[in-house]
Amino acid sequence: MESRLILYIAASLDGYIAGKDGSIRFLDETPGPSPDLDYEDFYRSLQAVIMGGNTYRQIKNELSPGKWPYEGMPCYVCTRRKDQSDPNVCFTSLPPGRPLLDFVSSRHPGNIWLLGGGEIIRCFMYGNLIDRYCIYVMPTVLGSGIPLFPAGFPKTSLKLESCRKIGEIVELAYQKRDCAGTPPPSKLPPK
Repeated sequence: MESRLILYIAASLDGYIAGKDGSIRFLDETPGPSPDLDYEDFYRSLQAVIMGGNTYRQIKNELSPGKWPYEGMPCYVCTRRKDQSDPNVCFTSLPPGRPLLDFVSSRHPGNIWLLGGGEIIRCFMYGNLIDRYCIYVMPTVLGSGIPLFPAGFPKTSLKLESCRKIGEIVELAYQKRDCAGTPPPSKLPPK
């Protein structure tokens, strides 16, 4: 089974995934849509999760203290910090990008969730490794904060799969194109 790296994330209308202080309170300010952004179906399709160290610490200490929300799911945390221990995750010093993706894919082939944050997203964009982008645009303008796509990432050409309104939220789904910005050979029209 071939692995697919999927970015599934929410952002403000102006492209921030969190406020300057790392807070994601703005996500709770929008009434929850029904269905719930297809999260349950998405989660059931996963074989593993990759996240950065800051995202891990935010989940562990602020968003879900006392109960790991991805229990039973193989979770890999990219970090430079040494001597960390948590039975719910595998800490790795492998660089985010091809080495880490190959490592995780070899153990958990199938859909892999790139949870965030922005810095690790940029690392995977450098190798054009994100296969699918599912971005949920919230009806909030933050003005500043942690950007979904931090400065310094390469130009990335995507193909729009779908765009739909879910309550007050807009779901944008894109798939990657090859590095030259053209569809994969199987999708090119006949000559």
